[in-house]
Amino acid sequence: MALTALFTGASGLAANSTALDVVGNNLANLNTTGYKNQRVLFQDQVYQLLNLGSSGDGGNVGGTNASQIGYGVVVGSVGNSFQQGPINPTARPLDAAIQGGGFFVLRGETGRVFTRAGSFGVDSAGFLVDPSTGARVQRNGTIGEGGPGTPGFQVPGTNDIRVPFGAGATGTPTSLVRLQGNLNRAMSVGQSHNAPIQIYDSQSGPQTLNILFTKTAINTYSVSASINGATVTTPPTPVTFDGLGNLVSPGTLTINISGIPGTDPQNVTLNLGTPGTTEGLSQFGDNQSANPSQPPVSTASAVTQDGIGAGSLTTVSIDANGIVQGSFTNGRTIPLAQLALASFNNEGGLIRTGQNYYTTGPGSGEPFIGGAGSGGRGVVQGAALEGSNVDIAIEFSRLILAQRGFQVNSRTISVANDTLQELANVVR
Repeated sequence: MALTALFTGASGLAANSTALDVVGNNLANLNTTGYKNQRVLFQDQVYQLLNLGSSGDGGNVGGTNASQIGYGVVVGSVGNSFQQGPINPTARPLDAAIQGGGFFVLRGETGRVFTRAGSFGVDSAGFLVDPSTGARVQRNGTIGEGGPGTPGFQVPGTNDIRVPFGAGATGTPTSLVRLQGNLNRAMSVGQSHNAPIQIYDSQSGPQTLNILFTKTAINTYSVSASINGATVTTPPTPVTFDGLGNLVSPGTLTINISGIPGTDPQNVTLNLGTPGTTEGLSQFGDNQSANPSQPPVSTASAVTQDGIGAGSLTTVSIDANGIVQGSFTNGRTIPLAQLALASFNNEGGLIRTGQNYYTTGPGSGEPFIGGAGSGGRGVVQGAALEGSNVDIAIEFSRLILAQRGFQVNSRTISVANDTLQELANVVR
């Protein structure tokens, strides 16, 4: 007499014990950033064939079914659920969450790893890292390597992302100055009015540009400009007004600046306004002109210019494409790098290594690395983190099922033991 129920019950205890372990791990990681829950799938075990059965003779005798006895249960697999976790704002500019598929790519001591936890920081060397391990966040493409008019922040051929707080960025040289205001009609021929403004040269250095309007005839002015230590060439085109004080011509004048040590020559367009209107410069009288003891007052001035001085990197942000945008003190925003995201043919085949990391396994295939929002990869939400996708209600249900499974299998062993005890009592 063989009581296989003992071994069958023992297999049930082992399998449900594993289920309890997995549920316990899920609940323990309820608040783990980017954690993906697991589930246990059971399989029935090998069977003993008692009777193969028959197909019958096709006449008066019918067929019989096979008779088998099972030998319990085993854990078939512990699967991963990569359903989206909740996105929680953090207000930390270097935090990042993935909405959709994909993993951040990091380079650790043992090689390349993948994670959904985007709680990043900057180390003492200026690299974007996972602060808990020091693994460096990897970038995609050539964004941040620099180009004409844009400084380089990343090293070509190296995928580690640098975030060099305090690094400088050139500004942009002035190319347009807009003027507005009134040239008093009471100015005498030969009298001048100066409209100074600070502009920026080709090296982002500030320079004071003096724009001088000199009355040469009724309704007519010449324009000259000067910068200390530079040569400024101004076209000889006169500025004229009509009898109503509206600008007649020209709408713009382009001056050339050269001779500032170390800088390139630059052209600056002076926008005088729209001819036929008083949108820019005008020529009217004023109340003070009626008093001979008061000199005529002109209000014409250079009101805006489009140049920007040099600045330094102070803050960063991460946009939906995973691009780390640097904000500089001069108002410029320059892309520093793009976060690399990896996707897999079978993400369920990834191997967990702890510390919120995964590595490739035989079943996952090699990663497809690119930018966010392409190739099946999700988008990135900056200043946020993805929470665990563990559902407490589901895990408690699994906990109860595993507990009951353990309980009834232990009862099977208990009953089988009682049966063997009764058999032993037969010989008394």
